Amino acid sequence: MLKVSNVGLRFGGIHAIQNISFEAQTGQVLGLIGPNGAGKTSLFNCITGFYRPTTGCVKLGDQDITGRKPYQISRRGIRRTFQNIRLFGDLSVHANIVAGGHVLTTSEVQLSERCHALCRELQIDETYLARRSGDLPYGIQRRVELARALIAQPKILLVDEPGAGLNGAERQLIVRILRNVVEGREVGVILIEHDIGMVARACDHVVVLDRGRMLAEGSPEEIRRNPAVISAYLGN
Repeated sequence: MLKVSNVGLRFGGIHAIQNISFEAQTGQVLGLIGPNGAGKTSLFNCITGFYRPTTGCVKLGDQDITGRKPYQISRRGIRRTFQNIRLFGDLSVHANIVAGGHVLTTSEVQLSERCHALCRELQIDETYLARRSGDLPYGIQRRVELARALIAQPKILLVDEPGAGLNGAERQLIVRILRNVVEGREVGVILIEHDIGMVARACDHVVVLDRGRMLAEGSPEEIRRNPAVISAYLGN
């Protein structure tokens, strides 16, 4: 569904990422891992149009979306969440979730129905819908942001560190949600996450970056045993 081919990004003389290639498939969770500064979020920004790649291309199906504006890429079916939650804090939970569906030619009634369905799926108590989103517990805000991305029925969902700041039970819930998303929809998920245990439970395939380059890829178990990956995280 999504094909990243030889993507590179340079800021002056600094190579943020170099020659990154992989494919994300419908019905799978692809993990994107690596130490801090490996280039993971920069790659997300290239895919979603926040940065224009210096080299290479990004394709969604048979469409070349390289360098298109973020709203154009969003309308084609790629949605994302952020490492730092970016909800509209002064708006209600309902308004935040429905806002994510305004790229669709769908009535407000249909969006509201879809919002309620997502709240049930993501275990967001519907009593929260009228509350100001900025006042909610952090774990609930994470799920509201996921609901806002999902309401537009994306083809590819990019999720940036959804486990950050959550306790163990909340992380397990996020894993179950991501697995349910790919098993119940025609969608592929790309997950950035530092919690390797969470990656192992959530992901079908893993790509490892280090210093802007691809270091390894394979199943979660293969990646956990890979000496180069262990060295990148822990040192020799």
